[in-house]
Amino acid sequence: MQNFGVRFITIIVFGICFSLIGLAQTNSVIYLDENTKKINIWGNDKIQYLEDTTQQLQLKNILLDTTLAFQSAASHSPDFGFVESLFWIKFKVCKKTNQSVSWVLHNSYPMVDELRVYLLNETSGVVTRKTLKETFPGYQRNINVHQCAFPLDLIPGQVYTVYIHFYSADAKKLQFEILETHLFYESYFDELWFWSWHLGFVICMIIVQLIFLLVTKERNFLLYVLFLTGYLLVAVVGGYGIIDSLLWEHNDWIKRYSIIIAVALSCVLGALFYAHALRLRALAPILYRLLMLDGILSIVLSFWIVIKPDLMSPNVYSCALIVIFFCLVSIACIVSYKRGNHSAIYYLFGTLAYFIGIMVILLWTLSYLSPNVFVANAMHIGSMLEMMFFTWALADDYRRTREEKVQTQEELIFTLKSQNKEISEALLRGQTLERKRVAADLHDSLGGTLSAMRWTLSSFNPEGLTPQERQVYEGLVEMTKDAHQRVRFLSHNLVPEDLEKDGLGLSLQKLVDKLNRNNRTTFYLDIGLEERLNHKTEFEFYSICLELINNVIKHANATEARIKLQRSGGYVHLEIFDNGKGINPHTTQGKGMQNIQDRISSLKGTWQIESNTRGTFVSAQVPIS
Repeated sequence: MQNFGVRFITIIVFGICFSLIGLAQTNSVIYLDENTKKINIWGNDKIQYLEDTTQQLQLKNILLDTTLAFQSAASHSPDFGFVESLFWIKFKVCKKTNQSVSWVLHNSYPMVDELRVYLLNETSGVVTRKTLKETFPGYQRNINVHQCAFPLDLIPGQVYTVYIHFYSADAKKLQFEILETHLFYESYFDELWFWSWHLGFVICMIIVQLIFLLVTKERNFLLYVLFLTGYLLVAVVGGYGIIDSLLWEHNDWIKRYSIIIAVALSCVLGALFYAHALRLRALAPILYRLLMLDGILSIVLSFWIVIKPDLMSPNVYSCALIVIFFCLVSIACIVSYKRGNHSAIYYLFGTLAYFIGIMVILLWTLSYLSPNVFVANAMHIGSMLEMMFFTWALADDYRRTREEKVQTQEELIFTLKSQNKEISEALLRGQTLERKRVAADLHDSLGGTLSAMRWTLSSFNPEGLTPQERQVYEGLVEMTKDAHQRVRFLSHNLVPEDLEKDGLGLSLQKLVDKLNRNNRTTFYLDIGLEERLNHKTEFEFYSICLELINNVIKHANATEARIKLQRSGGYVHLEIFDNGKGINPHTTQGKGMQNIQDRISSLKGTWQIESNTRGTFVSAQVPIS
């Protein structure tokens, strides 16, 4: 009887213990039903973790070795810092509905190098193993959803223990969550479309810059196209794993180090672009050398990281390289702007936009920001803003370059005009001196000789001459007198002394007055100039009038001639009409007419001549300069 009582008490005690154990197990299970959309699996007693310091633990060791102590997640932050180690996480889950609802186990934090998930069916003991099949660097996200979210294949009513085995050489944060499958796809494809739109934006920008390059032939656009190509390479190999899955699906080395190669290439191309766009060689030689040195060091360090893979994580190296590069170019933008490059302010805004995007990603990494579609794509948003600012800067650079070229051309044209003006003035001075010399020779030499001939002829007594001799004598006297008058006319009008002092109108009036005293042809003058023209124009017009008047006197046999000179509509109009016998066609090809043509052409004017048996009409139009 006593033994029966002991046995009864023992059974009750064991029953209570098993009940408590069962209750504890029940309380430690995460239940999923049709209303379950999202569960964060960190921060409570249902989640436990174990740090594998030996880096040798396998699932069979964990299942067999009961001495391994898992710790509660409630006592630890999800941020594990920069610790290079293996971690195991376990929790229990049970599907409490028979409806066709499914869930995925999703790691919302991207910087994980290796991840395996094991589902242990507590009833059957069957273990289902799910793996990424490949490691991927840093913030790389793969397009294959099964590589970033693991389907939880659960049988309703049965309890599963989920073991997560993950490794990361960089900063890590346990942001595992259970998501209803449709909800996961919605958020996942939102991010995927955002990334795709960003990638398409980059490609469009490259095409636009190529068009600008073909149109403008500017070196800035060529360097920016190369820079964008390098950035596109970084975005692709560090994005959703398209290139990885298509080109090097089974090449672990390229998967791990492609981001390093892309970042190094981007830094080199970026250094070349910034150095040229910011004019650092001229404005800031020291920063130019530092930027070139940064590009060279990025290549050297990239080779060093590849040779010594344990020295530094590719992700830490890439982030450090990008941060150093953007800090350096930000300083270069500020210095370039202060030293007169106004477009540098746009390059600074673009650089800061991308740098802020990187900092948002880092703050998310360090748990200071909660993840959402904008935080996860902050780098993409920053890069698109950067491209818009850079395009604005390149357009501003091109506009300023064109303005400088136009200004340089205008200055060159002004210089050439000034030189031409000086040459014209020098030529005019030379012509004036030559005219003075010829006038002096005509007046002093030929004029004196003709005067002597007149006085000699006048000393003869024509009374003793025969009628024929008398006729010859009178002809000689008349021709000598006419020649003397012509020489005086030429000598006085080769260098009109009144032209520079009195102007064209008054000089022509004095000329006409002299002609009307000594010639058979009567000249009429109509002047409509309210103000004086420049010295060259007045001189050329006076010379043209002299040539045409001389033709009237010598060839026209006219009784009258009219000269009209007026200023109208930005032009000076000259008209000369005589009622003579007209001009011989061969005369229009003579030296005198060629001189008139040359003088009018030098004034950029036009002229025309009409002649018949009733007279000759000459008109000329010259723009006022």
